[in-house]
Amino acid sequence: MTAPLGQLLSDSWSSFRRALMPIVVGAVVFGLLLGIGQSFIGQRVTQKAGSVFEGLGFDQQQMQDLQQRIQAGDQAAMNEFAQKMEQLGGAQGEAVSGAVLSMYKGLLPVIGASMLIMWLISLIASAYFLLIGLNDKLTFQSALARTPGLIIPLFLLSLWVLIRSFFWIPALGIILAIILGPRFILAPVFIVRDHKGVLESASMSYANTSGFWGKIFGNVFVAAIVILVAQMVLGFVLGFFGMRISGILMPMVQMLATAFLTIFVVKLAVTIQQNPIRA
Repeated sequence: MTAPLGQLLSDSWSSFRRALMPIVVGAVVFGLLLGIGQSFIGQRVTQKAGSVFEGLGFDQQQMQDLQQRIQAGDQAAMNEFAQKMEQLGGAQGEAVSGAVLSMYKGLLPVIGASMLIMWLISLIASAYFLLIGLNDKLTFQSALARTPGLIIPLFLLSLWVLIRSFFWIPALGIILAIILGPRFILAPVFIVRDHKGVLESASMSYANTSGFWGKIFGNVFVAAIVILVAQMVLGFVLGFFGMRISGILMPMVQMLATAFLTIFVVKLAVTIQQNPIRA
């Protein structure tokens, strides 16, 4: 008999609190890195968009002032921005299309490289929190020291699961990913805790989770909703401190949410492994 959802959430919260210091430090470090990446992309998009407006005859400084006034809730600024958009809509379609296409071409390499870096940061953070989920007595230094050795195996595992579930096939791939994805929940545990290979871990996970698809999917779905609601509440509260402070702290909140969900998944995976369904 596996643990019920309430107990899993309670146990996860207990582990989260016991490992609060390394979790918070990791959330700050990885959150800052993620925030820097997001800020860089935002600045580049703003710069490119500003150059497009400027090329179409709009003053870039004026557009930035409008943006700041809109963020402050200035209704007059919103009306003025709407008028600018009407003027832009009245401009020559070919000129607008050419300018927008040029902007996208200029942004694609930057956004692609930035997204790759942010994905790598997320992968490193997931490996770090996975270690803590399996041992909540680890310190920040010890968990961080073991993290680099997990990056390649976890990346190869995610790649294998992606290929195995045919997630890259439109529509059908998503359905297969939902059906097969939960069956690989134990694989990271086998890799990190038992030092198994990628393919062996995936095969062992698929075999051990037979008959548990509903429990895995349902529990993870509910836990994700709980975490999402908590994250939205924190985001709402942080919004009172201004866009700048909120922009700095929200990536850290996202990392805290990632840490808790990772711990929850580890608790669920271990519970399933300890209570296999016998044929």
